[in-house]
Parts: sequence; C-alpha cells; structure tokens
Amino acid sequence: MPVYKVDFHVHTVLSPCAEVEMIPPLIVSRALEVGLDMIGITDHNSAENVAAVMEASEGSPLKVVPGIECESAEGVHLICLFDTVEDALTMQEFIYSALPSQLNKPDTFGAQFVVDATGEFVRYNDRLLLVPTTLTIEQVSVIAEAMNGFVMPAHVDRSAYGIYSILGFLPTKPCFRAVEISRHLSQDEAKATYPDLISKFVFQCSDAHRLEDLGSAFTHLELEHRTLADVKHAVRKAVEACGQ
Repeated sequence: MPVYKVDFHVHTVLSPCAEVEMIPPLIVSRALEVGLDMIGITDHNSAENVAAVMEASEGSPLKVVPGIECESAEGVHLICLFDTVEDALTMQEFIYSALPSQLNKPDTFGAQFVVDATGEFVRYNDRLLLVPTTLTIEQVSVIAEAMNGFVMPAHVDRSAYGIYSILGFLPTKPCFRAVEISRHLSQDEAKATYPDLISKFVFQCSDAHRLEDLGSAFTHLELEHRTLADVKHAVRKAVEACGQ
C-alpha cells in the first residue's frame, strides 16, 4: 500500500496571521517542492480560499483536502477536514453564525484576503476571524462529523490555543482518535509528555503561515487512496491496534 507524506494544517492569505506569499499557486509549488502528497487548507474560522487552492492544484500530483481551523468557545483550535468544498463551506456557515458581529481590524490583526487560483485579489473578508466562536469543542465535533468530517485538536503541545494548556486534559467526550502536534517536538516526545496520547494517532503538521514552513513537519500515512475516508480508516486501524 502506498505511503503518503501529508500536512493537514496549512494557512493561506485569508488567515490574518499568514504572510502575503501564502497564495494558491505558491502553496502548491512549495508543497510539491518539499515532496508533500496531501495538504489540508485550514484557515482560521473560514474556508473561503479552499476552492482556489484546489483549483491551483489541478493537474498536479498534490491532493488538497478542504478544511477549517475552528476556534472553539473554550479557545481551543480544532482542525476540521472534509471530503468536499461544499461540506467545508457548510461548516463555515455554522462558524460564521457563531462568530461575534465585529469587523476585522487589519492594522491590529492583519488583512484577510480572498483570492483566486492564480493568487489574484478578489476581495477582503471583513469578518473578525481571529477570535473564538460560541461553539463548544463538542459542538464543533458533532457538526463536522455529521457531514462525515474529521476533527482533531490542533497543536496540542502549544501554550496558545492548545487543548492541554487550556483545559489541562484531553476530554473523553468527544473522543478524539487523533490529535495534531506542532513541529517543535517529536511524536515520541509528545507521548512521553502527554501519556494519554499513547492510545491516539498523532499527526505532526507544519501549521504553515509562511512558504518556508511547508515541509517543516509532516506525517507519513499508508493509504489505499488519498481520500478522507481512507485517512479516517488508517487512523481507526492504528487506534484499534492500541486497544482503543
């Protein structure tokens, strides 16, 4: 079975903290340059640039997975991945309805650019995206999984927005089969630091906000096909092998 090099946590210029170089064609070319086979586009609380990156990848060996990085009411970042752009945009509507009705402050947080597949400017997203939603961790999980999505806590080892630093533990409800760690520690170090991860699948991703971040962290996955269903199946098999 083929083994693929995946990074499911990549930002575009829609995320206010991302660099302006994070446009679709450059993301695709950099991902291919560093040998990635699959990437997840996971902007903060929005999926408005997902379709553009998928279009930019057409005809290339790169598989782009639609996603969003949702900030829960608790202040925890959650990676949400989907089969289709439509599902990601449906999740976006739930998130938008749970965001405060405030405008972004570009001078404070950074501009939020919606672009096309070539990276050309389309419009600004004026919503304040870099804030928590009113959706709890459990609610985010329930909504995403109702659309056959895949949810995991992001960068659990980080002091900012990581589930351990905010809650102090990994909840049993929802029961996450997988988590993401940052590029700053290994999977073995993560499991030694957080013993309950021994029974979880641990993804390591780049959380790329700059082109140079792509390739700095990734996970090898053995998949029959590069589909989200196969990703979930691989995770489930690995967790069941741990007795969970």
